[in-house]
Amino acid sequence: MPPNDSTTPFASTEAYYADHRPGYGESAVEYLRHRFDLDDGSRVLDLGCGAGQVAVPVASHAGSVLGMDPNPVMLREADARARRAGRENLEWVVGSDAELTGVEGPFDLVTMGRSFHWMDQARTLERVHELTDPGGGVALLTNREWITRGTKDWQDVVYVHVGEYIEDLPDRTGPIEYDDPWDELVATFGFTGVETATFEFERTWDVDSVVGYLFSLSFCSPATVGDEKGAFEAALRARLDAFDEPLVQDAAVTVVTGKR
Repeated sequence: MPPNDSTTPFASTEAYYADHRPGYGESAVEYLRHRFDLDDGSRVLDLGCGAGQVAVPVASHAGSVLGMDPNPVMLREADARARRAGRENLEWVVGSDAELTGVEGPFDLVTMGRSFHWMDQARTLERVHELTDPGGGVALLTNREWITRGTKDWQDVVYVHVGEYIEDLPDRTGPIEYDDPWDELVATFGFTGVETATFEFERTWDVDSVVGYLFSLSFCSPATVGDEKGAFEAALRARLDAFDEPLVQDAAVTVVTGKR
């Protein structure tokens, strides 16, 4: 089966994305709350919200959160997450960064997680600046992608395994971060006081969560692996049996913010 195309990169990943993609952590959410003085009068837009990994925890500090994503199945997963958390101050709308012209502001904060990598970044930041209330701002969140940047032995084994099934596997680059200077880009589009905050910690995984995480990735989705999905999973589990649980990852969440 051919890989997902660029318009639906996460088709077939939704349940895995919801269950196995880790959030960005309470430290990052608390940072946003203090940085933008979020309270029950604040209005937040989470663009490319996925399964609500940013939108739902931020909603506990805001008056209302609008989550926007082009994948309606992913939005159903996000709504289920909000219901489990007992949050009733979230709304969901199907749309991508290309549909931002139809969104009505202002917002006190616009957040984007790893979704920002998929966007027309210049067009998006220009429109986000227009949608943001003076005194509010934008936040771009990313976490360290261990498939390509992890350095643990078990991560090496996972990378080799995925490469046996996936042709277009991203290069193994070690612990370096993304090359695109998001802080400079944010400043270019009129945001001031740009800050970069990084929160480092250890994250632990078990074999089930590793398998689920892989199937949440666009380049390793069930649709991409296709009929070999069962063999892929069985062989990976066998390889990871050589390692004691928990499997430890050196993790980091980076938040780039700017104010309007």
